[in-house]
Amino acid sequence: MLSAIRPVADRTGFLDRRLLVPAVVGWVWARICVGVGFVIANQLTPDPALAAKEDFPLPRGLMSWDAFFYERIAVAGYGGTPPDGVRFFPGYPFLARLLSPLFAGHADLALVVIANLAALAGAVVLARLAREAIDDTADGLNADGGSVGTRTAWIVAVVPAAIVFVWAYSEGLALVATAATLLALHRRAFAWAGAFAAAACVIRPTGLLLLVPIVVELVRCRPRWIPALTSLIAPVLAVVVSLATIRATTGSWTSAFDQQTPIRGEFRNPVVRAGEALWGLRFNTDTELAPYVVLWFLLLAFAVWKRQPLSWILFSAATLLVACSSQTIDSIGRYGLLAVPLVVALAQWADRNWRTAVVGAVGSVGLVLTTVQVLQGRIVP
Repeated sequence: MLSAIRPVADRTGFLDRRLLVPAVVGWVWARICVGVGFVIANQLTPDPALAAKEDFPLPRGLMSWDAFFYERIAVAGYGGTPPDGVRFFPGYPFLARLLSPLFAGHADLALVVIANLAALAGAVVLARLAREAIDDTADGLNADGGSVGTRTAWIVAVVPAAIVFVWAYSEGLALVATAATLLALHRRAFAWAGAFAAAACVIRPTGLLLLVPIVVELVRCRPRWIPALTSLIAPVLAVVVSLATIRATTGSWTSAFDQQTPIRGEFRNPVVRAGEALWGLRFNTDTELAPYVVLWFLLLAFAVWKRQPLSWILFSAATLLVACSSQTIDSIGRYGLLAVPLVVALAQWADRNWRTAVVGAVGSVGLVLTTVQVLQGRIVP
């Protein structure tokens, strides 16, 4: 039986070969799958109507879709991007601008490298979280599927929505910050949790959802007031700083949200909107969204059944509710992916060899197909 308490060196070290190797293998395999998708997309004859569009994604590859806006912000700031580009927070593109001299001034290359290396680092941190929170308890024992931490390390890379970890998107950095926040909370390092949550908030406004697990753990543990306040105030200040950075160009504190509204549409009851996505299968609408709606909500139920920490469950639920609270829910795949306890739940489910094989096979095929669809302009990543 696994011990509930491991040696300090094992508990604090991140370069654990048992986690690093599967993370690297999953990371490399995911990029092979995406590469296959690129080959197929280039071989297929695109829809002429799509090919005629100026923003057809295939020629731009990894710099298509949202990556275009990140590149413009990194190169020219918010004043040099189209108006709807101000909905993207500054953490990721400004970091690329800072590091672009290391890439001969190529901000696009900096964006891709940062995104991909961050995805690998995030997989390792998430695997460490699963190792400490799940494997170091009796719940981590399973028949023949290995440890939850080991499976989490590669599963997070092959969920089809993980295509955004290959594109020049901010999700790789968000994965690191989110997993690190939950790990800090698990270790009762509340000041660090606040710092990592603040990093998440500079990267994406949805980073503010990390206040949900922070508040839950503060109520449970009642730590000293200084780290407690730090964990609460730091994420809010990070959002304010991000909005102030955008306001310096636009002159409005709400411009980021104002530009998001026409894209996402009006506020919707998230439960009703999720149900509409499932009902749309009958009429061949929302066909690419319904699988994610089913997957994430089933995994949320499974997380409850497996008795994941309450803070994890509430964080996952809040993330899914936000993701489904508008008319346009194209981002449901990557929203659920960043509700990292759901990925851990998938790793918990894959506790038999056949289940592990199913996750790997379906995820790999899904990555290839998603890549083709994204490059053909049929799916928004």
